[in-house]
Amino acid sequence: MIIPLGVALAIVMPLEWVSAGKHWIRLRVVTKPLSLLLLIALFSNLGGWINPGYWFGAGLVFSLLGDIFLLMRKRLFIAGLFSFLVAHILYIIGFSFGTLQFSLWVLVPVLLVIGLVVLAYPRIIRGIRRRLEHRHLWLPILLYMITITSMLFLAMMTWFRENWSINAAIIASLGALLFTISDTVLCTGRFLRPVPYGNFVVMFTYHLGQVGITLGVLIMLGLL
Repeated sequence: MIIPLGVALAIVMPLEWVSAGKHWIRLRVVTKPLSLLLLIALFSNLGGWINPGYWFGAGLVFSLLGDIFLLMRKRLFIAGLFSFLVAHILYIIGFSFGTLQFSLWVLVPVLLVIGLVVLAYPRIIRGIRRRLEHRHLWLPILLYMITITSMLFLAMMTWFRENWSINAAIIASLGALLFTISDTVLCTGRFLRPVPYGNFVVMFTYHLGQVGITLGVLIMLGLL
């Protein structure tokens, strides 16, 4: 069952990337939720629902809900935002398991997060507050950006947790970084200016981010 699920995932996800880029809305109704459904099925078949893996499994489920809500355009944007907010909080809890062993290398994730906060986020918030139709969203978006940045930081801190191998930590933290890039591109395109091939880039980085986090967790659990 695992191999067919992996093959299906390798077909459906790229199809969703192209559908997003081409604005094939009817096809996306299938490919967007199916991508996460297949990833959840693969995670489940590999036995990922064990501590602390179930936090990440629950995060995938809330991400699926967010994908479904965001397919409905503006009507359920807040519901989609809230679903992904919960997903990131669940990932934060999962990444927090294990004893930390600090070193000077901890400055790398700290500087990366500071750079992201200083360079990207203030521009997005200013862009939201300048537009009357979006002004009411600035606080929920700010809360969301703080949460996903915290998720990225905790993912990178797995480099220093004894229960994470270096391979698992690198793959998971790269996944978290790609997820953060996806949301940053999405916010930039929605609230500041159009991003070339933005829809494709958003889904490409989002899916690879989710796959990276999932693979990293499965390696950490000793299931891969």
